[in-house]
Amino acid sequence: MRRGMKHAGGGRADAFFRGFTPAAHRGASREFPENTLEAFRRAREILPGCLLETDVRRTGDGAIVVIHDEMLELKTNGVGPVGDWPTAELLSLDAGYNITFDGGATYPFRGKGHRIPLLSEALSAFPGARFSIDIKDRDTDAAREVVMIIAQHRASDRVIIGSFYDRVIRYVRKNFPHILTAYSRNEILRLLAARALGMPIVRRRGDALMVPEIAGGRACEQGGEGNGRGLRIVSPRLIRVAHRRGIPVLAWTINRPENMRRLIDWGIDGIVTDRIDLLEEVMVEKGLLKSREIFH
Repeated sequence: MRRGMKHAGGGRADAFFRGFTPAAHRGASREFPENTLEAFRRAREILPGCLLETDVRRTGDGAIVVIHDEMLELKTNGVGPVGDWPTAELLSLDAGYNITFDGGATYPFRGKGHRIPLLSEALSAFPGARFSIDIKDRDTDAAREVVMIIAQHRASDRVIIGSFYDRVIRYVRKNFPHILTAYSRNEILRLLAARALGMPIVRRRGDALMVPEIAGGRACEQGGEGNGRGLRIVSPRLIRVAHRRGIPVLAWTINRPENMRRLIDWGIDGIVTDRIDLLEEVMVEKGLLKSREIFH
């Protein structure tokens, strides 16, 4: 499929993704603490039109904050689940306290003033940005609050919602059909099973497939074409099958330039990466950016 062609029946997804979509995984998460306003701002400086991929959770008093991990001690100076904390105390934590890129030898973001943002703050701070919002909570109350915040900011046309949990995705689709949704984990598994059995995709469920290139196996990104153990998810065939149903495919989390190049050659619709700077270079190389100044 030629780059820039619309998928058959793509509709709203075509308008949202607008061709090849570079996506910053939790912002520029190798330059600033992930899922902070600083990380999002830096990603937009590198590629002004990039999609901001992020995660949200519900606090103990019902607010929605931007954070990936359930347990605060993994990245911050807090302890325990996000859902056990009142919002005011969460917002006072150091969001970069336990982030290290060298196995704990250094913690470069400690004491630099980075904090966990509210979802409402992120949407307000970047009014022109597209967001992929992964709802980490299982309950539909959290999903409803997320959609209410999106509505308050009139951001429905620049958001796609994802979740591992079927009940969350089903709730959003049933009650807020104007919101774009990604396939849930079980929906992806069912699609892969149908493909393996040679069965047609009878029903289109979500607006996009946002999937790992390889599931399981080594925790780190696979080298080359994904040697090592694990289940290959993204393939040229999957992309062709999805495109026939009007479903764009985005792969995460791709940080090696050689993997970015290969996926682009396969016809992938977008790449989610921690290294939005490297993806920008590959896009220029592949002719997906005419210059670094005009991508909006």
